[in-house]
Parts: sequence; C-alpha cells; structure tokens
Amino acid sequence: MTRRQKNVTFIKGLLQIACKLKTWLMVVLFANIRVARQGLNQLGRFFATRRQVLFVLLLFLIFGLFILAAILPSPHIFEGDIIVKEMSFTYSGQQPKLFLSSVQSLSKLEIEGTQMVTFTGKFESGSTPQLNQLKKLTVKLNNPQSKLIIAAGDQKQPSEVDLTELRLEPNTTVEGLSYDLYRHSLAFTLQPQPKPGDKPGTLHLDLGEQLLKVTLENYELPDIKLANQPELLDFTLNPENKELELEIKQRNQITLTKPTIIKSDAFQGRIETKNVKFLRLERTGDIGDDLPVSTIIEGKIRMVDQERELKPNQFLMGGKPNTPLNIELIRNLQIMPKQGLEVRFSGKTQAIKIGLDQDFPVSSIQGSWLDGVLPRDAIIALFSFGAATITYLLSFVIENSSKSKH
Repeated sequence: MTRRQKNVTFIKGLLQIACKLKTWLMVVLFANIRVARQGLNQLGRFFATRRQVLFVLLLFLIFGLFILAAILPSPHIFEGDIIVKEMSFTYSGQQPKLFLSSVQSLSKLEIEGTQMVTFTGKFESGSTPQLNQLKKLTVKLNNPQSKLIIAAGDQKQPSEVDLTELRLEPNTTVEGLSYDLYRHSLAFTLQPQPKPGDKPGTLHLDLGEQLLKVTLENYELPDIKLANQPELLDFTLNPENKELELEIKQRNQITLTKPTIIKSDAFQGRIETKNVKFLRLERTGDIGDDLPVSTIIEGKIRMVDQERELKPNQFLMGGKPNTPLNIELIRNLQIMPKQGLEVRFSGKTQAIKIGLDQDFPVSSIQGSWLDGVLPRDAIIALFSFGAATITYLLSFVIENSSKSKH
C-alpha cells in the first residue's frame, strides 16, 4: 500500500468517527430536551396546583421590600422654631451677607479685639490735654484684650449713634450670640476665616452730631507720642465725619446696648449656615474639662410628618450623639421680649435626637426612604393592611393544605 492510499484510509476513518460522534451527541441532546421538557411540565403542573402558595410568597416578597424601604434611613428636610438664650453658627454662603441693619439710638457700643479706627472732629480730654489740639486721631487696638467703647456724651438725651449695617464675609463664625433682657444689650463675637483674596467684613456706624464719650483700653496712638500714656484713656469727641467704617479682619467681640429693646427686624433672614449650636461652654480652666450647657428655652422641630417639643435645657443633635444638627438655613432671627432669641431654621438630615444629656437622647425622629414617597399615615395604613392580609392568607393556605391531605 502506497503512502497516498494510507492517507486516504486514515481520513475515511476520521470521518466515520465524526459521524458516530455526531449521532451520539444528537441522541444525548434530544434525550436531555425530553427530560427538561418533562421537568418543566411537572414544575408547571406543581405550580398550577400551588397557585395560592405562590401568591402568598409573592405577597411576602412585596411586604418584605416594603419593610426594607421603611427601615432604610434616608435624609429628609426638617424645620424648627425654638427660643434660646445663646447660639453660634458659621456663615456658609458664597457672597457677603447683611446680618444686622438699622439698629438705632445706641447708648453704648463696645468692641474688644484687634482693630484700627480713625476719628475726626474736635477732641477734649482732661487727663491728656495733647488731644485737645487734634482734629484727627488714629487708634490702634493691637491685641485681643484691647477695647473701644463709644457712648453718648449726654445719657439724658436720646442717642444719635446708629449701627447702619454689619455684613458677614463667607466662613465667618458668629459665636455667643445672646441678648441681655435686662440691659437691652446684644452681644456676639465675630471670628473671620478669610481665604486669599477675600475682603474683610464691615461694620458701618453713623455717629450723629451729638457729643460722644470714647474710652480706650490696651491701645496705641500711632500719630501721637504721649509722655505718660494712661492705660485707660477717656476723651470726648464732637464728630466731624459722621460715617465710621470698621473692618472685621480678626476676632472681635461686639456689644450693642440700647435704652429699649432692639427691634425684631434688625436681623436679616435667610442666612446660609453650618455648625449651628444652641449651647455654651462652662469654662473650668482646662479645655478637656469644659462642660457644654444647653441654651434652649423651648421650641418645636418637625420632620417626616412627626413633631417633637423641646423642653428647657435639652440638647438638639443630629443622627449621632454630640453631633450638631445639620441646620443649613436660618430663615428668621429675632429678639423675643422677656424670653430670648427666636430662631426659625431648616436643614436636611437622616435623624434628629433630643435629650437632657448629649450621650443619652430620650426622643428622636428618623426618616426612611419610604417617608420620601408616602405620608406617614399612608405608611401606617399600608402596614396594617399588609399584616392583616398576609395573616388571613396564611391561615387560608394552611387550612386548605390540611384538607387536601385528608
């Protein structure tokens, strides 16, 4: 047999093997199809006789998803209206914001902190006669303990000193905002945190035309050298330039005092905020031992159709203890006679916690994903209906199963 004949014989053998393999695979495939078809038919007949069970299982699945949606926490909008003794916040807007305006007839304005002020007019000082010849005086308050006090020269006459406006720059923190109900004085501390290129916040005053009494403490007078500069300097000023602008570049504590209560429209609303706190710290001398004290007097807060009432000295927190509530907007701020500061606010959070102790809240509101879709009453109604329906169907299926066995 030649080599060519051997190759032909080999190829024929391969073809025969391929044909047999194909035939075997077809037999196996058809057999599996018949088995699968029989299995599907049996499964269909089983389900056809168990439609009630399938229906109950489907209801269980739907009810389980419903419960999951009602449990999963989700952020929701909240709103509150409370009265406090003191509060702090950081202005989070992107543009300068008018904070105070048209506070008229101030009997005294006190500023503590680093500041630069220039007065023009006629000066008179019994303790420092060098000032009597000046028409312009620049005052430098060069340390955090420096103090400037501007008061009406004649306390028996109505004051003409007005705060025309105070603007907050972005990222300025307002600390210790409080109102003394007996002295009719509003006090707060401004702590700017400017970014490169930001302008400082500004405080505009109208000094009026009446005689003023000015007191300086821990100060410098760059334009004049005094032989014996007193630690506390008093002088009277008959202002020539009524307008006085102060730039808030560093930490300044400001106190505004009036003979009567400050009007409610002095504060500007819709202040974008972060880190809002309704508490004060009782100093012990050691920062680690400072004790937070709630300044809340009363109020209400509402989220996902649930409302909670706040009692005196309770803390208002976010989802975690010792975490401030995420208040994003102060809608309105005003002074309430014989009470304190009324604050109306809103924000967004997953949970609100309330309690006399920050570590052990006793009341809470938590929003779920389902709360954003359905009202709370509808959710409760659906829970009741679903539980009753599944209970009835389960008893019906069990009863039919026992009858079919007999």
